[in-house]
Amino acid sequence: MNLQTFKAPTMAEALTQVKSAMGSDAIILHTRTFSTRKWMGLGRREMVEITAGKGINIGRRRRPVEPERNLDPRSGATYTRSGLATALSLSKSPRSGVAPVAPLRNPIENGRQLLETPGATNAAMLNLAQEMSSLKDMVSGLVNSARQQQSPQVPKDLFDYYMTMIQSQVTDELATEVVRTIHKEVRPEHFPQQPYMHERIADLLEKIIPTAGPITRTKAVGPHVVALIGPTGVGKTTTLAKLAATLKIHQKHRVGLITLDTYRIAAVEQLRRYADIIGSPLRVVASAEELRDARHSMSGYDFILIDTAGRSPNDILKLNELKCLIETAEPDEVHLVLSSTVSQSSVELAVARFGEVRVDKIIFTKIDEAAHVGIVLNVVRKVNKRLSYITTGQNVPDDIEVGRGKRLAQLILGANV
Repeated sequence: MNLQTFKAPTMAEALTQVKSAMGSDAIILHTRTFSTRKWMGLGRREMVEITAGKGINIGRRRRPVEPERNLDPRSGATYTRSGLATALSLSKSPRSGVAPVAPLRNPIENGRQLLETPGATNAAMLNLAQEMSSLKDMVSGLVNSARQQQSPQVPKDLFDYYMTMIQSQVTDELATEVVRTIHKEVRPEHFPQQPYMHERIADLLEKIIPTAGPITRTKAVGPHVVALIGPTGVGKTTTLAKLAATLKIHQKHRVGLITLDTYRIAAVEQLRRYADIIGSPLRVVASAEELRDARHSMSGYDFILIDTAGRSPNDILKLNELKCLIETAEPDEVHLVLSSTVSQSSVELAVARFGEVRVDKIIFTKIDEAAHVGIVLNVVRKVNKRLSYITTGQNVPDDIEVGRGKRLAQLILGANV
């Protein structure tokens, strides 16, 4: 009895090797798949191994006089016993439990029929997915290797945690600071314990994220006035509606609304609907004098929330106009509303330009749409402004949360929104 082992990336290639080396009367005895390391040890690749033999008596088979049409119970395909489907038949002999390889009569036509079966399609898709996964692993390995060479100051034992923060767009300087601090504070035997290390890094991130807590009334007499400012398209109006609903419905405060956004009729109508739903008055103003009157008319309320029109950070004239209106309103706090979906450079520009108007706290919106949330940590740390709220969707009033360091740390480390 002659036994040989054949290896190939796919089952089809392995079967071709069997037929080429041992002929059409070879018998497949065993198949398996296994993984091998690729170039420079980076990534893994799936391989197929077939053990085949010759000279094995599996009993005589009856040969049909005429081709018979059969139905494959797994793929549902109809085939003849004289075709390639017979050559690669998966039906097993009751005694030997092995699959025979029969002669090929029309390789081109039979090969085409095999490729058109659902089983062949599924095998091709699986092979493609494995190849893509292997390629992804190899690229990731190369990137990490290059990054590690560029960052010798990062402790090797904590490099994976460092890369998690980098991939969340935390700045290199801040990510390095975090892992080096953890390296000093945690005993080496704890480094491989991922849940423990995850919690320790989250605790450290929580401590370095400045947060402001929720809006709180600080006056014994008169309304607490809050103004929202920011670039266009960041979601100021929806955020103001969420804050108003939280204060009115959940906390039972008397809340008045003022909007300075007379440029967008749709925004005014949207806020008017929200005001009607929660039972709060809304004043639409277009000048500093109208703003004074509106503020005075709501002097008996607990809170006044002021919505403003979006301004481009590069439009100095409009920003100066906004500054005058904010000075007229005399708010107790001004929240700069920013989107977490834009680049860090755009956010930093907005903070710098709106800082000339007035910024006390920061709200980050669209956390649910952001690919990475490290930008939030970078900005609040760099500009030394406290995070007051984050928003996680469009639902009013549910999709808003008080900014908390632990929550943001978990998002940076890969938790779901």
